[in-house]
Amino acid sequence: MAEYGVEGALRHHLALSMENLQTDYVDLYYLHRVNEDVALSDVSLAMGKLIDQGLIRGWGLSQVSLDLLKEADQVTPVSAVQNLYNMLERDCEQTIQPYCLENGIGLVPFSPIASGFLSGQLHSTSQFEKVDDVRNWVPQLSQENMDKNQPVIHLLNQFAEAKGVTTAQLSLAWMLAKYPNVVPIPGSKNRARILENLAAAQVDLAPVEMQRLDTALNELTIHGHRGTVEVENRQVGYNRATHTKWTN
Repeated sequence: MAEYGVEGALRHHLALSMENLQTDYVDLYYLHRVNEDVALSDVSLAMGKLIDQGLIRGWGLSQVSLDLLKEADQVTPVSAVQNLYNMLERDCEQTIQPYCLENGIGLVPFSPIASGFLSGQLHSTSQFEKVDDVRNWVPQLSQENMDKNQPVIHLLNQFAEAKGVTTAQLSLAWMLAKYPNVVPIPGSKNRARILENLAAAQVDLAPVEMQRLDTALNELTIHGHRGTVEVENRQVGYNRATHTKWTN
């Protein structure tokens, strides 16, 4: 960043992205992690210039607090926030989401199925063989916490069976029905899972069903918490074997 300056660095990386994408503009350009050594207002100002020049249509932030979102949005309006949000991680409902709704900002939840846990296919005996598999340091996926969070799966099974859908589809349909500005981005390399996730858009949850589901979820205790604020120059991890969180 220092080599190019803030605006120069953004232009450099954007040019590489457009070359790879074979396009002359980008619809939504994300700052995926805030760097605490770089003024966010400078990044936001540079993003505004890229918008004015037609190189990007809008810009977004990821894993940010409400204060950071407000700081950026006051300089150049933010189009979308890509934060962690699912039935196990609901911080956004109290902080980010009200501001997004009020200011016309899209919420793009990543890991909407809680790294696969809400599909009901993961258990405390599940092994994640690859060292770089993010699931190895997701707090809810420690062996201990997966056992403790099974009541969530039992609850989803009850509702999913009544609707004739999978628990993964139910978890996606829940957030789609809950807010009008939500566009979840579940990750999958399996074609069948991709099609299953897409079908969640066809699941209709009536207001009374949403009320029952939310009430039941609110009564459950969730074990393990990753949080929604992560920055580029401060790594946060979780040791699945020892159930400890680390920061450096």
